[in-house]
Amino acid sequence: MTTGPASTALVLSCTLLIAACGSQDASPTAATTTPSTSTSTSTSTESTPPAETVTVPAYYAGRTGLEGGLEVALYREFADVPLEGDRVSTALDVMLQQPRDPDYFVPWPEGTRVLGVERTADLVTVDLSAEAATAPPGAGEDLARAAVQQVVHTVTAADDAVAGVQLLIDGSRVPDLWGLGAHAGEALARAQASEVLGPVWLLEPEQGAEVTSPVELGGEASVFEATVGWDVTDASGAVVAEGFATAAEGAPGRGAWSAQVPSLEPGEHVVRAFSVSARDGSVVAVDSKTVTVAG
Repeated sequence: MTTGPASTALVLSCTLLIAACGSQDASPTAATTTPSTSTSTSTSTESTPPAETVTVPAYYAGRTGLEGGLEVALYREFADVPLEGDRVSTALDVMLQQPRDPDYFVPWPEGTRVLGVERTADLVTVDLSAEAATAPPGAGEDLARAAVQQVVHTVTAADDAVAGVQLLIDGSRVPDLWGLGAHAGEALARAQASEVLGPVWLLEPEQGAEVTSPVELGGEASVFEATVGWDVTDASGAVVAEGFATAAEGAPGRGAWSAQVPSLEPGEHVVRAFSVSARDGSVVAVDSKTVTVAG
């Protein structure tokens, strides 16, 4: 087919029009420069609004120091992060990152990622990457149960309308995580608190916080006779304050507790909350935070 001058001009005009418009996939944040009649040029940039920042809960594993009981349990932190999709997806991403408290850890194998999150009515299905199928070194039943319940607790804390969580690994159901007796093949609800949560939680102050005297302490506990011990050590390791608090409910129930430290010198301190063993008086189930007391 032969193309005349008029056709050639039409094709050339269309080509220039397409080039001027650009692709519909181009980033809206790209800068565009418009020439002016003066010797200078003016540049305008369309900026994307910053992502919304939300506070999401994330659960982590921690070792309790209890023998023959709940050796690995769950502890909770909150994080202020940009919203990625929805609160559940955002919380799950935080859950697989390292916690602020160095005593806590992620029970899933290194490299585990969230492949997808789907919701049907009040059921959320969480699909983890293939790395999650391999047990970490030294894993036992407590760790496997904590890993499964870490997902369940994080999802249901991020959205309290969720009634059940279905766990998948690389798209497949997991009847028995790591072959250690942690059943995950069906929709799961939260386990009983006494079966999975740390016996003592120190929630206030948070790890790394800057505080002023008097220092308010608080948390949750499920301990013998509802008695929670606490102490504070300074940078030298010396105990500078100590005492006991009473939780709203004793074990096997779980209740809130609080205490106040009247005066602390400025500087770094470690605050501990713990249970005292009824068997031998030893300190167990410790939850600690490093904080800085402002001058």
